[in-house]
Amino acid sequence: MVDSNELQRMARLVDMNRQRLEELQSQIERIEAVQLEHDDTKQALNALSNGLSGHIPLGAGVMVPIPKDVTTIVDLGSGVYGERKPEDAEELVSKRLDDLTELKSQFEADAAMLTQRIEELAKSFETAAKEMAEKKEEPEEKTQPVSETPPRRRRRGLGSELTLDD
Repeated sequence: MVDSNELQRMARLVDMNRQRLEELQSQIERIEAVQLEHDDTKQALNALSNGLSGHIPLGAGVMVPIPKDVTTIVDLGSGVYGERKPEDAEELVSKRLDDLTELKSQFEADAAMLTQRIEELAKSFETAAKEMAEKKEEPEEKTQPVSETPPRRRRRGLGSELTLDD
């Protein structure tokens, strides 16, 4: 039989796992946003490597034309930047995009396992709660008397006189 402390522990486990699942889903959404940014960057670098001309937006409606022999400055990691040709920069961005895709799939696998665990915990919680409710109902039914007549009280009249019931 499961007691109320065990039910509370199971409820806390379900709640903790749901919070962890929400965190994973939030991380997956952030990874998707970074993937979109990398994909846009990859397309722009591809256009630059093919020799297409264009303009770079600076903001507030101001753009700068892209020169023909352009190089890019790429974050190589840990805040270290290096100058690369657009083709090389595109390879770096493609590698990062592959890493992000792998990371996203790992998070999705973790989320699927957590979802399964939450479902298992929720089912066991419901089963234990039903058992506990049934156990509480059974003793109440057994303790109720089965149509016994209550004992008769003796009545006394006024004073100390005996009555017919005596």
